[in-house]
Amino acid sequence: MKKYLKLFKYELKTILKDGMNLFMLFYPVLMFFIMGFLLPQILEKTGSLHTEGASIALLVSFTVILSIGGYIAGALLGFLILEHKDESTLLSIAVTPMSLSGYLTFKMIYTTILSFFGNIVMIGGIKLIASEAYTIEMGGLAIGLFDHIGWGDIILFSLVNSLIVPLIASFFGGIAKNKIEGFAYMKFGGFFIVLPALALLPFFSDWKQYLLGIFPNFWSVKAILIESLGSHQAADMNLYGYLAIGFVFQIIITVFCIKILSKKII
Repeated sequence: MKKYLKLFKYELKTILKDGMNLFMLFYPVLMFFIMGFLLPQILEKTGSLHTEGASIALLVSFTVILSIGGYIAGALLGFLILEHKDESTLLSIAVTPMSLSGYLTFKMIYTTILSFFGNIVMIGGIKLIASEAYTIEMGGLAIGLFDHIGWGDIILFSLVNSLIVPLIASFFGGIAKNKIEGFAYMKFGGFFIVLPALALLPFFSDWKQYLLGIFPNFWSVKAILIESLGSHQAADMNLYGYLAIGFVFQIIITVFCIKILSKKII
């Protein structure tokens, strides 16, 4: 336990010097600024804040924020693993008192925690200062996307959504041969990570929504969309049902991906 505490203290001391840590701290604040201040201001200045186009823009932006928070942190950690592999520094870690598996476990837990708080900053921050701006027109009704999302919902969502961090990190770290190949996978993976936004389409409003369940972050994203839009269909579950499935599903896939990573580098 002492070696993990020492590593944690080291991470805290170097948090502003490490590029990955710095970006993970800055990214949620940047997205919060863009989505909480910049986007509403642009729509208001152009006189389109309460138009159908603005409603679509706000809803899609809201869904993308829900989708990508954990992915960014996981992709960065995966890239760090590949960097260690390319520079053979993993072999150096393996002969220290901190085992290689222990180091990677620590980094995954540490990055998952950062992602958890990052999600709260993005979603909770917008709820605090820009919830009124995220009111959309749908079917002739004004719907406040944050009106029915409580802080408990945001915390639970952030927890489940952040579980994608070790999944993404171990997946990319296990299948990519080097940083260049890993970077290509990460760019391609960014496309798939926003596909749960398809749940907004009428086509996926019934049982067909579960076809999107192959994407791990679909379950947490759908949970918040159900609450924010307040439109429950016969095939829908409640928020806790989606989050529970997302929690278990991501844990199972993460275990599988970690086994792939272990065979490659541990």
